[in-house]
Amino acid sequence: MFEQVITCETAMRPTRRMRRAAGAVLALGLLLLLAGTARGAWGELGGRFAAAAPQTRAFTLVAEEFDWEIMPGVTVRAWGYNRQTPGPEIRVREGDLVRVTLVNRLPVGTTLHWHGMDVAPEMDGPVGLNQAEVEPGQDFVYEFTATNPGSRWYHAHADPANQIALGLYGPLVVEPREPARTYDREFGYILNEWDLELTPDVATGKAPRGPRDQLLRGGELGTDLFLINGRAHESIPPITLAEGERVLIRLTNAGNLPHAIHSHGHSFKIVATDGNPVPAGMELTKDTVLIGPGERYDLELVGNNPGVWMFHCHMENHAANGMMTLIGYEGATPTGPVGEDGTDFGAMHGGPGAPHAGSAPHAASEHGAGSDPFATGGTPTGLPTVTAGATPVASPVPTVAAAPAATPAAAGPAVEIGLLDDRFATKTIEVEAGTTVTFVNKGGHLHSVAAMDGSFASDGIGPNGTYEVRFDTPGEFKVVCKQHALRGMAARVIVR
Repeated sequence: MFEQVITCETAMRPTRRMRRAAGAVLALGLLLLLAGTARGAWGELGGRFAAAAPQTRAFTLVAEEFDWEIMPGVTVRAWGYNRQTPGPEIRVREGDLVRVTLVNRLPVGTTLHWHGMDVAPEMDGPVGLNQAEVEPGQDFVYEFTATNPGSRWYHAHADPANQIALGLYGPLVVEPREPARTYDREFGYILNEWDLELTPDVATGKAPRGPRDQLLRGGELGTDLFLINGRAHESIPPITLAEGERVLIRLTNAGNLPHAIHSHGHSFKIVATDGNPVPAGMELTKDTVLIGPGERYDLELVGNNPGVWMFHCHMENHAANGMMTLIGYEGATPTGPVGEDGTDFGAMHGGPGAPHAGSAPHAASEHGAGSDPFATGGTPTGLPTVTAGATPVASPVPTVAAAPAATPAAAGPAVEIGLLDDRFATKTIEVEAGTTVTFVNKGGHLHSVAAMDGSFASDGIGPNGTYEVRFDTPGEFKVVCKQHALRGMAARVIVR
């Protein structure tokens, strides 16, 4: 129970009008209380807090370095919390006492800032102004009362230009004690950019800034990939729903650039900005929202148009380099070529290993040293992965050099197919059995070439990179770029 004390300089005797007004307020409050009781439980995710009194909720965030797979073929060294980026979702209820222990296993000092939360100055996180760094090997306990309901987030506030860019951020949701709306499903998307030249060694001064980053000024970082929930392209989980459902999409921009998030086939209502609810009847209905660094928007989307639709940043180079996922209705398949032959859109977006958008992303398995497929002269790493139990119809051969006219590594005929941004230079090609086909990236985007039957798949092919496959078995093979198939990047190889 909380006691509210109000002090006034001048005492006033209540008039008859004031007594009538007070009675009306009391009656209105009683009606609202009864209405709230009649509403029953909260939505799907909030129901667990429906009857709970304010509680003390304790969490531990371990800041550390690890390998992180942004998408198949692109693994980087990252900093994050609990071996994932974004860090785990912290979800509490308005009025709860929140206690978070930060354990620092990084090689540098760090802190936590509670973005959008009104906390005591010593709990706010900025190094120097509000607290000293939490040094490597040390820990620090943050404690505050969750007085700001809505979509908030947390991030490092020591050297934030590097630490946030390397992955030190995560979602914080404070559920209101009396929610105004309920939803069938909830999805959380945190946006950010990734600079493949920025590594922990660069951030700690052990290595110089990359050659492209050295050309930038004002501390600006390069942007190679554009991420949603720490992932790019097919590794981003889709928004899944059933017809008639109403879903909540929490958007957070943890990056340095604005993003224009656009939904195909649907308009949405903006029901909250920076975690603060928009009054009923005043919500904007839009299909594109421009979200700046640090901002949050809560979007209400109603499932009234079944199908499979794009959900992406409308700054097209952002979408082409990672920031695109899908709105997919249960049981729906794409109506375009990617939906032919029963293609499962979920296998392209949110497939195995991708975190679900409705929950905090999980930690990725470690995959060894990171790589930069955008580096000049870089070559794809590894060999094609073949689906277990499948009989390969194309035999992979080792890639030799990242040159537009690479010499085939196997005897026999050889042809070249250029990878331009969002399309194959040759859409249909006929070859003799035993021909080696060299895919050459002549564009500026990252590409991954894969056969739709699962017989081969490359890792990331950066600009000027190559990937070679020898086709030994007669037949027709559909080849796509895993990152850009949904944008029409497909080709056919006919083997005679």
